Amino acid sequence: MEQVLATFRKHDKSGNGTIGKEDLHRLLANLDNSGFWTEEKVQMVLDIVGSDSSGRVALDKFCSSLYTGTDYEQVRASLKKVMEAPEWDDGSYAPLLIRLAWHSSGTYSKADGTGGSNGATMRHAKEARDPENTGLDKAREYLEPVKAQFPWLSYADLWIMAACVAIEHTGGPKVPFRGGRIDGVSEQAIAPGRLPGAEKGLADGFELDDQGRLKGWENLAQHIRDVFGRMGFSDKEAVVLISGGHVYGRCHTGSSGYAGAWVENPTIFSNEYAADMVGDKWIAVQHDTKMPDGGPVPEEVRPAPGKRQYIDLSKYMPEAGEEAARSAPDATQFPPGRYRCASQWVNCREQPETDSAIIGRFNQDQVLSLVSVKTFGTAVRGLAERGGWVSIVGSGGKNLFLREGDLEPQSLTGRYRSIVVAGSPFYSSVTASEGAGRTKAGEEFCVGEVAFGQDGDLQGAILGKRVDPGDGQGSWVLLFSPASGISCELVVQGYNEKPRKPIAGQTGHQMMLVSDMVLLWDEGFRKHLEVYAEDEAALKADFGEAFQRLTELGCPWSSDFCSGEPSAGTAFSAGGCPFLAAQATR
Repeated sequence: MEQVLATFRKHDKSGNGTIGKEDLHRLLANLDNSGFWTEEKVQMVLDIVGSDSSGRVALDKFCSSLYTGTDYEQVRASLKKVMEAPEWDDGSYAPLLIRLAWHSSGTYSKADGTGGSNGATMRHAKEARDPENTGLDKAREYLEPVKAQFPWLSYADLWIMAACVAIEHTGGPKVPFRGGRIDGVSEQAIAPGRLPGAEKGLADGFELDDQGRLKGWENLAQHIRDVFGRMGFSDKEAVVLISGGHVYGRCHTGSSGYAGAWVENPTIFSNEYAADMVGDKWIAVQHDTKMPDGGPVPEEVRPAPGKRQYIDLSKYMPEAGEEAARSAPDATQFPPGRYRCASQWVNCREQPETDSAIIGRFNQDQVLSLVSVKTFGTAVRGLAERGGWVSIVGSGGKNLFLREGDLEPQSLTGRYRSIVVAGSPFYSSVTASEGAGRTKAGEEFCVGEVAFGQDGDLQGAILGKRVDPGDGQGSWVLLFSPASGISCELVVQGYNEKPRKPIAGQTGHQMMLVSDMVLLWDEGFRKHLEVYAEDEAALKADFGEAFQRLTELGCPWSSDFCSGEPSAGTAFSAGGCPFLAAQATR
């Protein structure tokens, strides 16, 4: 920063260390002829920094704003707000943003220093059209509002920071982020061919060896080794980057031609990818493969014609006797109250039945207020205050939620959404026998006080006193009753600001690409895969280190940087300004 500030001061005509907007724009345009510093970008930085009454800004203050970590924290906060999206795959954009960073970084070549995250060259057609990048335009478009909010930040830094936030947000390691990447020009874009191919080197057709492996798999294993070796990664690093990366998201026939998720819950970090690959049974399929029972490949994991993949046979056809006969538990042992999630994650279903649509998931240690509890088959299920049913005790007898105490009125206050077609009734008091009116269907309102009904039709009901303007202000709105269930759902930030909808593709089937399966078949890869299948903590630690290294390949401060120039001693957040990039590497 001091080098840049010294350069600014050489051009200071005021003599007092301040400069006006127009002069600042001209100065930046003279120092950097790339066109990066538009009037709009200058103004956005000035809006953040602030100016005096005459519209002038201190040069040191302006320069400091380009380097301060405070701005990064603001970006992080904005990124966290956009991670959850009920309308997107599995309810989260995190997997897609992780894939964007992975693919923007995975083009690096240690031989000549080309490719990598420093440049965000997937913005250009040559690289964007790589078949392996199909669908990532959605990720780039999704981040545009954040980019508009922080125009000083380069796309290259934004993409990597988004992935770091996504990994941490989903329970993965905290990957250290360092800013200073710049946005490259179209000539720097990488032609297709550097990213791993899912079937590269396989023999044509669908011929399997006696172990069920598609013929030519050895060529594919070597291809994976060559791709990671080109970037300077070992077999162990290749396995950890794939094992940590493919625990997220799913494939779509409309994009890659493949179908399905690698793991049951593709929005949370775990070692399930490695554990299931080693421990489960897998079968090769094509679009028209007949399963052992004579039926078609389940639609969720059915690849497009011409594509080959593997699916988890143990999920499709559970072995007989896996579940011992159990009697139904006593629901009275699990009264309504506050419950903490005791499992790594638990599905939330629209209705209590096990075949009901999944509308969300709750992760370990999340606390819910369950307003109603019922027994369904051999499971005990609770109705959450935000809508949807979770298993307190699973069908197999496992305790998934642990009771922490009774319902607390204060924890039930907040913003609510009326979800019944006719609107929710409200009462003049909690003892009133007749309603005084109804809210509008879909209306949101604020509840400042909660009470529990004691008499008549309201016995066992939960009512909230409306405190904001609208129908029923000052009255008690019915939130839940034993007879009709939830009539208003609590709106929880990051979960249901928009009404939850059923999440597609949640039948529980899992798939692996052939390029995944070679990690199991190749001895050099397998020995590392088996370690991560048993040790999630090791995977988490190693993935954090490897992902940081991956996303810094080609960056001036990286130990892998091979341009012959000295590494940058200072991180910079100049958002793609070549002048500042050059200053930082001197």
